[in-house]
Amino acid sequence: MTPVWRSLLYVPAHQEKHVGSARVREADAVILDLEDAVPPELKATARAALGAGIKAVGRWGADVLVRVNAEAGLIEEDVRAAVRPGVCALVLPKIESAEEIRRIDRLVQAAETEARIAPGATRLLVLIESAKGLLALPSILESSARIVAVNLGNEDLARDLGVEPSEETLRLPRQQMVIAAAANGVAPLGLVGQATRFDDLDGYREVAIRSRRLGHVGAACIHPSQIAVLNTVFAPSDAEVSEALTIVDAARMAGVGAFALNGRMIDKPILSRAQALLERRRMIERKIEARGNN
Repeated sequence: MTPVWRSLLYVPAHQEKHVGSARVREADAVILDLEDAVPPELKATARAALGAGIKAVGRWGADVLVRVNAEAGLIEEDVRAAVRPGVCALVLPKIESAEEIRRIDRLVQAAETEARIAPGATRLLVLIESAKGLLALPSILESSARIVAVNLGNEDLARDLGVEPSEETLRLPRQQMVIAAAANGVAPLGLVGQATRFDDLDGYREVAIRSRRLGHVGAACIHPSQIAVLNTVFAPSDAEVSEALTIVDAARMAGVGAFALNGRMIDKPILSRAQALLERRRMIERKIEARGNN
């Protein structure tokens, strides 16, 4: 089952004041970052801080993920430190091949054994940040049953392509990602435009709305002020829920494969879409209820 991650907040693992802040409590997931947000000289410090960070985030009920470093020599240490109770997934940057995933899968499996965690409990969120990775995406997503979500690194991918990270240049790569994700039953995450500014929430909301229309089901963010926007945009609205309930109820009454409703023909794909929307609403409600009990 794909996770409910409408919002995933990046937090540097070595900065205790941010990790323990109550401002992170509304995010569906918190990504404790060992990679870009941590200077090279503080990698070991961030790794050592994971235990306290996982406990701090966990008390709010958010899912805990850890972004590891891609470089050999770092990723092995990161995986050993991050695979532990309380961490539901690792975020893997700069993935370019299925073989990389298989190698990391073996590292995670060994770490699970060492930590006495159930095999397969640690899931993977894959980040694609290069043209090579984008072209290999279908085989990458097929390479491990641990993969539950995928995202593109907009800035890095645009740099590799030699273009500006605009909605115009990112639309096609993101559509390719959504298609590959759907084919493999994983969650497509992210935004179809620049999302590094957090001083324009109205603009941010519009980008998120357009991203949802393209098939994205959530996104990572860098500032707590963006969490509420993502949680709202990537959840079914009251109007959508009302329409879906009407369709499902009418289908139950009609008892046939296709029928007319308010001047609109309703057939199996439309009914299935309505049912999926209602199930997502239920999953979000269950997640919120579970967090309220923490």
